[in-house]
Amino acid sequence: MASLEPDWPAPVNIKVLFSDRRGGCSHAPYASLNLGSHVGDDAALVTRNRASIDVPGEPYWLEQTHTDICVNADSDATDRLGDASITREQGKVLAIMVADCLPIMFTSPGGDIVGIAHAGWRGLAEGVLSSTVMALGSRSMLAWMGPAIGPCHYTVGENVRACFSSGTGFAKGPENANSAESKFSMDLYAIANEQLQRLDVEVFGGGLCTYCDSSRFFSYRRDGVTGRMGGFIWMD
Repeated sequence: MASLEPDWPAPVNIKVLFSDRRGGCSHAPYASLNLGSHVGDDAALVTRNRASIDVPGEPYWLEQTHTDICVNADSDATDRLGDASITREQGKVLAIMVADCLPIMFTSPGGDIVGIAHAGWRGLAEGVLSSTVMALGSRSMLAWMGPAIGPCHYTVGENVRACFSSGTGFAKGPENANSAESKFSMDLYAIANEQLQRLDVEVFGGGLCTYCDSSRFFSYRRDGVTGRMGGFIWMD
């Protein structure tokens, strides 16, 4: 299984794994390490793929719905509807799935609490990062941003841009004579970075485009029918 190692000054007990698409057993268009059980892949292959992830226990999977809901994984074991989670429990593995949306891992400087968030444009507009940081506590946090679609391939309309009070992360594209709607390139990294800095979070990572690198990353916007990668964080 191939994975990315985050470059951030997290405490030594904080462990992060981000799987890319390589090293699994799924077939095209899910080839090969697809972790998504909701995308049409063979369920038995997804189970095998998930079992190959090198984490210390069964991950705390969420039913992601592009909201601002942050679940406390220590007190709620059944209702997993949300797009972020936190834990203070040693060895509990938090998980999210992505294929263009921005995965963000959080830890306290002391390494006594961790969190994870799935931040697409809807989640960023709804305030999922604020919800996560509030759930983690008022102390300064560290955050690492994993691979997401870059502004080079992410174009949205005025309806999306209007959901954000700040103009950060939006650049107007060339006018299209066949469309009356303005188009903008959207930078999820820039938007998340601005929101996190306002929340007194120190931010690391970013800059990898899932759309650009088809050999390593699944991308929903590039391929439509495709697999999902996983982000995982826990405390040793």
